[in-house]
This record gives sequence, C-alpha cells and structure tokens, in this order.
Amino acid sequence: MDSLTAALERLDKSIGLLDRALTRRLERLDAHAGTAGWLAEKLRLEAELAAARHAERQAQEQARVMKVRLDAAISRLQGVLEEG
Repeated sequence: MDSLTAALERLDKSIGLLDRALTRRLERLDAHAGTAGWLAEKLRLEAELAAARHAERQAQEQARVMKVRLDAAISRLQGVLEEG
C-alpha cells in the first residue's frame, strides 16, 4: 500500500507540475494572442491541459477504486485470521 500511495503521490505531483507549466504558457500566449499561430498554439495547449486534467481525474478514481479493493481484502484477511 505504501508503494501505491507513493506512486499516486508522484503521479499527482507530476500532473500538478504539468498543469502549472501549461497554465503559465497559456497565460503568456493570452498576452500575445494577436496572430493565428499564437491562437493555434493556445488551442493546442488548452487541449493538452484538458487532457492532463482528465488523466488526473482518471488516476484519482483508479486510486480510489484500488484503495477500496485493498481495504476490502485486508478486512477479509483480518476476518480469516480472527477465525483461525
């Protein structure tokens, strides 16, 4: 469980860093959004940011499901140990 938690924390940190970096780039592009090239880049970055946020939500949901399953397995094992 500790390795799962650590891996999820690393994933969350990485996604957070990506989110902040993309947000900063979008803010810089907003200041220079006068050209078609900048607009295309801004749209691409917004799509990339949305995909990163979606991946983060999916990872969090998978982690929640894995934790529920792990907790259930631990409870079953504790029940078996108490019976034995």
